Amino acid sequence: MRTYFAAFLFLLTSLLVLNAAEDKEYKLQKDDVIRMIVFQEPDLTTESKIGKSGYVSFPLIGNVKVSGKGLKEAEDEIKALYEKDYLVNAQVNLSILGFAEKWVIVGGDVRSPGTVPFPEEGALDLRGAVAQAGGVLESANTDGIVVRSKSGAISYHSLKGSGSRVMKHGDTITVPRQTMQKMTLTVSGQVNRPGVVEYPKEGKMDIMTALAQAGGFSRIAYKKAVTVHRNKRQMLVDIKAIEDGRAPMFLLEPGDLVVVRESRF
Repeated sequence: MRTYFAAFLFLLTSLLVLNAAEDKEYKLQKDDVIRMIVFQEPDLTTESKIGKSGYVSFPLIGNVKVSGKGLKEAEDEIKALYEKDYLVNAQVNLSILGFAEKWVIVGGDVRSPGTVPFPEEGALDLRGAVAQAGGVLESANTDGIVVRSKSGAISYHSLKGSGSRVMKHGDTITVPRQTMQKMTLTVSGQVNRPGVVEYPKEGKMDIMTALAQAGGFSRIAYKKAVTVHRNKRQMLVDIKAIEDGRAPMFLLEPGDLVVVRESRF
């Protein structure tokens, strides 16, 4: 009886390990570069980058969606399509030539603001991203770090309390300044130098000046709907309309968070 029970436990453990391995299998995604080779069919060899739609075009069978699938799953689907109308016992091999580049932007009171790449393997957390940006300056407010996701969601974090927060591709991290906190504002997103902008001690600051101090728009910035977060309010500002004289200048206040989104086109 013990022998049968031990064998059962071994089989159950093996199945659990296999399922866990399948769960951890890398899923293909946009901007991955893949190669397909079909044994004894050199004309079918294909190298291609996965587009935004998640599809890749293969000879004879056309577009096949591969994003979100593991290599084995994608291979089986491609094999079935070739065997349906063109080949007998197609031997398809799919491999990854290059992984999609992942990054976050770190700005504000850090020593080396800019783009921080993800490691080739493993995750990147808030503390690690700030460390790769040279760490914080003495004037940094590490309890009020702003994280903006690529979708536009805003969250606030403490480097000490939530430094293990896992980052996602396209996140923007802004470390505000402690000593000038009441007289600063933050510009985040698709600008050339995201981070803290000092508000003048006397006078006012308009949104065009703040954007200029943040290095201006990036190449993929969306100018028609810049979001200004003020306390619990959100306001959309059409910079293009201001530039064309179709809308009045928008004045900022200390503590505002200006977010420039990525253009959809």
